Amino acid sequence: MAPTFVYIACAGGGAVDTLSLDAVSGRLEHVSRAEGLPKVTALTLDPAGTLYAGVNGEPRLTVALALDPASGAASPAGVREVPATTCFLSLRPDREVLFSASYHEGLMAAYAAPGPDGSAGPVTEYRSGPNTHSAVPSPDGRFVYAASLGADRISWFRIGSGTAGSGVVRPAGHVDATPGSGPRFLRHSADGRRVYVSHERTGNVDVYARDAGTGALELMQRTSAVEGLDLEPGPIRSPRTPDPGPGVVWCADLRLTPDERFVYVTERSTSTIAAFSVAHDGRLSFLRRTETEAQPRGIGIDPSGGWLLACGERSGHVTSYAIGHDGRLDAVGRAETAAGPLWIECWRPARAD
Repeated sequence: MAPTFVYIACAGGGAVDTLSLDAVSGRLEHVSRAEGLPKVTALTLDPAGTLYAGVNGEPRLTVALALDPASGAASPAGVREVPATTCFLSLRPDREVLFSASYHEGLMAAYAAPGPDGSAGPVTEYRSGPNTHSAVPSPDGRFVYAASLGADRISWFRIGSGTAGSGVVRPAGHVDATPGSGPRFLRHSADGRRVYVSHERTGNVDVYARDAGTGALELMQRTSAVEGLDLEPGPIRSPRTPDPGPGVVWCADLRLTPDERFVYVTERSTSTIAAFSVAHDGRLSFLRRTETEAQPRGIGIDPSGGWLLACGERSGHVTSYAIGHDGRLDAVGRAETAAGPLWIECWRPARAD
């Protein structure tokens, strides 16, 4: 059986840690560490064997890391400067162009993935709104979606609209979220018919139907990841308020299992993960809540769908959970990371014939 590797961006340690995940027991083992990546915040994976990292030091960079299929080790394979800080990074389905979201600069950018020759090329900027927190292309590669936490708005843009470097591209359309909710991360279903959005400030989880032709979103359901936690809506974070304080909602990541039976959402103030089941029409039903690592900004799910990984910004550790047939999370392994772990990607190398 091909090994599964877990990659964790550790902003405080300026490193990307590589761990191996045992496919039978869920045990984690530290393998290696790619250092020299100050304030590394976001990762996105090309399954062919390249990991891209958003690095928010000076200068601001996107770094390509080549992945060794035998050891899992990540090695520098290209770098380019980018115009803004990165809080979310994604790859166009053709794997040639990256989309990055910048929370502090309030924009989304598209640019060619860095290669070993060091060429950069032009950047296209999109008018995505204040506190842009995610930038996610649709599975069909026709639209890219951006969540603006500050404007309580989700916008979509036609991929290919505008010429690289020609100015700021305006959205093809948008949908408003609940005022004060702070839409943060969004994920598409594999067929592109549904979009799931977590909201940092209120804990809302919204489900949208998506029109493949126009890119438009229509709200199907609004539920909550924090009901019963006795939390108040949180503020918009800024350099002056990096931590919203106790007693407020502070939701973060949202992930679907590969079979799309379950959705998981993290809440950092209570250090918990909310689990939802997914009906045939895409609607969610709350199942249960699991305590996890301190301040869980990031989670990941391995390609088999059998294991969920959660890292804690304040704990400096990652825990592996077995995902039960009913969506239950049972802790089975734990490993130390570099300081400030906050993003997880999982890779199972293709087996050679």
